[in-house]
Amino acid sequence: MALYYGNCGYGFTQAHKYQEMGIKDEFHQKSILVCIDELCGQNSDAQPYASRLPPVQCADMEASGCSAATEHRFAEYNFSSMQRCHLCDKFLYGLVHQGLQCRECGLCCHRFCSTTQPTECNVPKLERIRRPSFTQNSVFGLELSDEVNKSGKEAPLVLMMCVQEIEQWCQEHNAEALSVYRISSKAEEINEVKAVFNQGDPSQVNLSSFSVHCVAGALKKYLRELPDPVIPVDMYSRFIDIAKNKASSSKSLLDLMEELPAPHKSTLQYLMAHFCRLWRHQHESGVTDGLDKLSHVFCHVLLRPPWENIIEIVENTKLHIEIFEELMRNGSWGEVIPPIPSPPVLPPRPARHTHSTAVTSPTVEDKLENYEWYWGDLSREEVNEKLRDTPDGTFLVRNATSPGDYTLTLRKGGSNKLIKIYHKDHKYGFVEPLEFNSVVELISYYQHNSLAIYNKTLDIKLLYAVGKNMGMDNGTAEDVTEEVNNLIKINHEYVEKTGLYDRLYEKHSKTSLELQLKHQALDAFKETLVVFEEQMDLHKRNHKDAAPHEVQKLHENYELLKSRYLSIQESKSALEVDINRKSSHNRGLISEMNSMKPEIKRLYKQREQLKKWLIDRGKTADMLDNLLENKCESMAETHAESDHNLPHLNESYWLVNCERERAEEMLRDRPDSTFLIRPKPDCHVLSIVYRGAVGHCKIFHKDTGYGFADPYFIFRTLKDLVVHYHKTSLAEHNNELDVSLMIPVRAPPAEAVYLRMNTP
Repeated sequence: MALYYGNCGYGFTQAHKYQEMGIKDEFHQKSILVCIDELCGQNSDAQPYASRLPPVQCADMEASGCSAATEHRFAEYNFSSMQRCHLCDKFLYGLVHQGLQCRECGLCCHRFCSTTQPTECNVPKLERIRRPSFTQNSVFGLELSDEVNKSGKEAPLVLMMCVQEIEQWCQEHNAEALSVYRISSKAEEINEVKAVFNQGDPSQVNLSSFSVHCVAGALKKYLRELPDPVIPVDMYSRFIDIAKNKASSSKSLLDLMEELPAPHKSTLQYLMAHFCRLWRHQHESGVTDGLDKLSHVFCHVLLRPPWENIIEIVENTKLHIEIFEELMRNGSWGEVIPPIPSPPVLPPRPARHTHSTAVTSPTVEDKLENYEWYWGDLSREEVNEKLRDTPDGTFLVRNATSPGDYTLTLRKGGSNKLIKIYHKDHKYGFVEPLEFNSVVELISYYQHNSLAIYNKTLDIKLLYAVGKNMGMDNGTAEDVTEEVNNLIKINHEYVEKTGLYDRLYEKHSKTSLELQLKHQALDAFKETLVVFEEQMDLHKRNHKDAAPHEVQKLHENYELLKSRYLSIQESKSALEVDINRKSSHNRGLISEMNSMKPEIKRLYKQREQLKKWLIDRGKTADMLDNLLENKCESMAETHAESDHNLPHLNESYWLVNCERERAEEMLRDRPDSTFLIRPKPDCHVLSIVYRGAVGHCKIFHKDTGYGFADPYFIFRTLKDLVVHYHKTSLAEHNNELDVSLMIPVRAPPAEAVYLRMNTP
């Protein structure tokens, strides 16, 4: 079957092109083609694919005058094969709800034709134009209320029989209960189930001969073909409005469900109870699956907008899912549902204050001013600028346009998500009921818990605050120590990320080279197949003119060529599969590298900001670089060549076992930077002369080495520490002590003079 796209400029000459597009059903292929022809002004009857479409006899346009003639009983219908309008002889366009069909005589037509070209219903006269599959007993496509009233039960009989068959199967395959509707069956098999129900008494239908997925497909088809869905079209906008405005709406979805017409309400209750039983079967199997396996299937089946506004489905998909899951979780369906785990509630953990507040009983705004992620009044453009090129999880909070409310801006999926923080009755939150006592408590909570609790599409925590106060305060000694620890941590993350990026880039380069070679091999396969195809065509042409005694040999050669052709074709297909797999893997590598770039940029920027902040507060660049590069070798060994005569290498010159009073006596009237170190039971004490006075500093020892404070416990021996601070000021630890360990207290006079002369 050749497929042709009219004047649109697209020529598809083989059916497998549609297979590649995922359009496998022949009916769907033809439907799309006739729609394109209509849009392009082409005559579908002249196209090759139309040769197999059934002809149609137009109905007599005049009123018959026969006593049997009445008005048509039209109903919207879903045709599962190509049909023509019996009034205008054009095709019925689309895949569902293509047109109208009379329940009595079988006449099919466009909605427009039914109003502009009226005919009378005359069953004997119009029998000749009926579709072969037409039946007056059709139950698919009838009004839900008619079917519920006819069955005398809570739901249509077709629905109940399909549900019974599905649940019987799920009892034996409970691990697959929530997936039963996700696996599609062939359209022809589903149409067989539909025909069985339409052609006889539905109560006598035996579904055991059909697969469970075929039955599940028939149930979905029945619901889709309802003229008015389970949640009626005229109530669609009300359900959507409540889903959009949960926080401000006085009515819930469950309240609105009570207003459904009785047949629709009872059918919805029946279906929801069925879904609850499937959920319970799945839970009992020990396989944990989410409700999305049902909500993604039925969110557009149970409700939809009017056909003239059907495009609203695209923008309302998330709301459809939320409506289904809200009803499923919170409705009273007469079934016990599995326990829904509550999100862990952790005690609020305030972010680190950049400076303390001296105000008693501060207001919420005053409190927020103390947190680095709160920016006050900030425009959206400024927010976008601050979050540009930042990784997912970066966030800040600013004032909203409505007084008392705030806006959380979160980076997710490479774009900024704006989330309103509402304020009411001294409570804060994203949606009602508002549960947090302050914005600080809310932010702290979501720094430890995923926002998926609030919105399942935001499965991320608040990871990286965009701080306005970084590097702007003076910083206490505790702050400096904490930021040095942060610097080490950030540098470690940066090194890890860049290393991982390099490894990914190496894999990407290697895979790209492999793909290049494989594409070359694929081109060679294609050329080889062309040669074989030409040879096979030549064989076919020569068969006609060959002598009788040559036919057998030609046939054998042709079969040999064909065998080799198929073998090459198989190898080519295997290579294509391998190329697709490697291409997918390579795209994954590229995606992973691209996702890492903003994080690497952020870490680099944060590391450089912290280094500058620490240098401004007395740290030296060399010291920070040594710390980050892990260059904490023995300083005595480092300076062995340049300072081989340094008296500091002789411990007896500066290590003195004495009490404080004796140390001060030894250092009295000595020049600045003269020092000694005395041992104590739990530490060592440095005593040094600075500005004519003697000061004392404790030296601690931990598993990582000697030092004055965290994270500087990096010196393997006391000698290493003394040699290091011979050229490095103690202002690293105390801004008021800008002095180095220049002169050991017991150094010989000549060496002491030499050291003083070489003081930097």
